[in-house]
Amino acid sequence: MRKEMKLILPIVLLVIVLGTSFAVEKTHDIIVTIPEIAELELSEDSIDLGNFLVGNVLQNRIVSATPLKVTYRCNHMDGWALKVSATAFQNAIDPSITIPVNYLYFGTAPDKTDTQMSETDIVVATGLEPVNTTTEIYYAMDFPENAYAGEYSTTVTYTLVTL
Repeated sequence: MRKEMKLILPIVLLVIVLGTSFAVEKTHDIIVTIPEIAELELSEDSIDLGNFLVGNVLQNRIVSATPLKVTYRCNHMDGWALKVSATAFQNAIDPSITIPVNYLYFGTAPDKTDTQMSETDIVVATGLEPVNTTTEIYYAMDFPENAYAGEYSTTVTYTLVTL
């Protein structure tokens, strides 16, 4: 049996060596293009903060009961920023009567609405990595002592920018 192995083993090794030395190899590339994505969606078109008068009690501050869900996605290589701004509150009957926007606050939890809104852009979130997420935003408003009675509204604008 050892003689047979001595004969078979060199033949097997020769087949392996010759088989690999005659192998042909080819390659090809696969190319794929990922488009630049910048998407922004708001869960609501309008939010009613309610009334400062609850029963017979005048509230110093009112807070939104449910959040605005801001869904955004961006994959820009140089980064991105989610920004927010708002206009002054205007009276529904007489738009010339206004309340400054700095009475409005926002945050990511009902008890953390401490960022004061502005008419200029405020950065809500920023990053350098691709993002695909939803942020919940709660609003609060302090009672404006020297305002006329009536219903007021403001326009809040979210902007997703690439850096």
